[in-house]
Amino acid sequence: MAVLARTRFSFKVFDRPNRRVISVIPKKHNLPNNPGTVAPTTRRLTRTVAIDAFPHDPRLTVVMVNYQSWPEALRLALELEAEPELKRGQCEIVIVDNASTGPIPGLLLVPRAGLRLIERHDNGGFAVGVNAGCRAARGRWLLVLNPDVEIEPGFLSQVLARIAHHERAPEGVPGIVGFGLKNSDGSRQGSVGAFPSLGRAVWEQLLPRGRRKYQPAWRIRSGPVDWVTGCCMLVNRAMIDDLGGMDEDFFLYYEEVAFSRSAQRRGWRVVFDDQASVIHRHPLQNRPVSPKMRVILRHSKLLYFLKHLPAWQFLVLDGIVGIEAAVRGWCSTRLGRSADARAWRTIGMIATRLRRDGGPRGREVLTLAEGVESAAAGGIGAGRGPLGRPAARSTSTRETI
Repeated sequence: MAVLARTRFSFKVFDRPNRRVISVIPKKHNLPNNPGTVAPTTRRLTRTVAIDAFPHDPRLTVVMVNYQSWPEALRLALELEAEPELKRGQCEIVIVDNASTGPIPGLLLVPRAGLRLIERHDNGGFAVGVNAGCRAARGRWLLVLNPDVEIEPGFLSQVLARIAHHERAPEGVPGIVGFGLKNSDGSRQGSVGAFPSLGRAVWEQLLPRGRRKYQPAWRIRSGPVDWVTGCCMLVNRAMIDDLGGMDEDFFLYYEEVAFSRSAQRRGWRVVFDDQASVIHRHPLQNRPVSPKMRVILRHSKLLYFLKHLPAWQFLVLDGIVGIEAAVRGWCSTRLGRSADARAWRTIGMIATRLRRDGGPRGREVLTLAEGVESAAAGGIGAGRGPLGRPAARSTSTRETI
């Protein structure tokens, strides 16, 4: 296994006979208040992994980011492996594990054609996991899937057919394509939203939580949209190279909104396509929000406003969140809800820091959120995908081929 250290971020893959070299390289440091940029992340080790090449590159790479969801990740991997397109080498699977505590299923440790497992020694968040999967991917298109989605037979064939359709689109090849989501009972699930604004953020507080971020399912039509959810998102590899990946300052949530906005700023189209769909088992809007998750959600929303909206809108929202944190924190203390009180104190501190110096970012948000529950429960992992525990600062990756 060859090892190659580099100092510049790159997604490029260099071909050699019967071997493939993939670089795992950190991003450049950027100014925290420049919209669309990525702030400094924790210093990490980098290395290059040499991988046996297949006879030809697949057209599609499925990227799955896992944290503490091995049963679901294994189920989805087996469903994908049963598709003939994967057996023919038209598709491949890359699973990125964000430092899960449980044992890896034995089936995933056995070398399997068309499947790669990347074990991260650190949980950097959803965007970090997606970027790691993109660097290892060989397909011209990447399909990001949550472990908690279910596919029906023929799904990969549908996706490849939709890729061919979008590559012939007279409007030009899109950068991001969102597919339909369904609940377990077959009803449609929200998967598309409008870009946040101050007015919309205020108005949404009058709506039920399940309708705040996403447009109602009955309003969703195929065609151009502002943004699509990251749990089932088809991404053009050329666009990823153009943008440099997802913004790793977002630990969890709103990273797909920022991703879509950055893509459109660079001239890439974002579209919704209802000709393919999956079942999404555990959407956040259908689950209670824990104190830990509340900290992460408030941070992500404020960070999006800081990076992508006029300064006055961020300052107004930041002030509203600060007042909310003070009032609800006081009420939680009076009611004896210690975890909630700690969460609101942490949210107030985050609002102040974002206003003063643009921080915190990335993994630091996880550390703060875990501190909310650690006193009572020793740090509970909760929520979608890559939430996790404090871990070693190194984020080098190890691949099982």
